Amino acid sequence: MDCRLTLGKNDSFLHLLQQAQASGEKLYLLLDKNGITRAEGFVKAIQPGPLPVLELDNGLTTPINKIIAINGIFSPEYGEC
Repeated sequence: MDCRLTLGKNDSFLHLLQQAQASGEKLYLLLDKNGITRAEGFVKAIQPGPLPVLELDNGLTTPINKIIAINGIFSPEYGEC
């Protein structure tokens, strides 16, 4: 069984995205959009709301709940294969 680094119990992708935006860190993402999709870029904006949305500098927008992994840190649902 393959184990991966996953979000902690009290962590969220929103927090990681906010940190990346503040530091100017490039993101490497895996998204669940009718199959697993790769994306990369810098955070342009995080649109708040009941369903927060991430906007990257390359024009990609995605609901944060569609993110599977950020820079090798996976959501707990995808922690094992």
